[in-house]
Amino acid sequence: MVRFVVSPVEYDAADRAAGSILKTFLWFFVIHLSVTVLFHVADLALFGDVKPANSVGSAADKFPVWFILAVPPLLEEIAFRLPLRRRRGFVALSAAALAFIVSAPIAGTMVYEVSWPRIAVAAAAAAIFWKWGYAWTRRVDFRVWFWGVAVLFSILHMANYGSDIVGVGGWIRVLLAETARIPSALMFGYVRLRHGFGVAVVLHLINNILPFLLVSGAGV
Repeated sequence: MVRFVVSPVEYDAADRAAGSILKTFLWFFVIHLSVTVLFHVADLALFGDVKPANSVGSAADKFPVWFILAVPPLLEEIAFRLPLRRRRGFVALSAAALAFIVSAPIAGTMVYEVSWPRIAVAAAAAAIFWKWGYAWTRRVDFRVWFWGVAVLFSILHMANYGSDIVGVGGWIRVLLAETARIPSALMFGYVRLRHGFGVAVVLHLINNILPFLLVSGAGV
């Protein structure tokens, strides 16, 4: 996995073997949890106080739990992992999902609130990339494409934070927190290319559900 993210390639065929997938999942969580723990230790050492909350908590007040757990991973995988195989339809769907995500702070809504203007923006983005953007993506060096998508995945999570962030120091802290997502984003990319899009979605679902189960269990 580490060798792959350093020198990524576009796999021609996915590895569907159960043992291989389980091994990948194991290494993903070992690396992901290690990075998460190291970041939180560094965050507490540098800043001390409680990290600013993102919009996930407030979204839980508006949407059912199943929606919060299932929809974000699916939307994010469509936006950031589907186009790692650079096919016209994949790139167009990714552009639509990205436009929908980016339009949220512009419209002043939560990411997962649906409105006709945001749907229209997503549809326009899909049409543009279907017609013109696909050819451009094919000219980009794959390593640049792979790493660029991972960095974009991490940075766009900053849109989940709002006006409660105080000062430049607060935004630097948020930037560091979201930058810590890059290793996980790279590994999600590996899973998508090595094992297929569906496996990447399942891993993302598990990754989001586990913290929820731990918090729910602690509250019992």
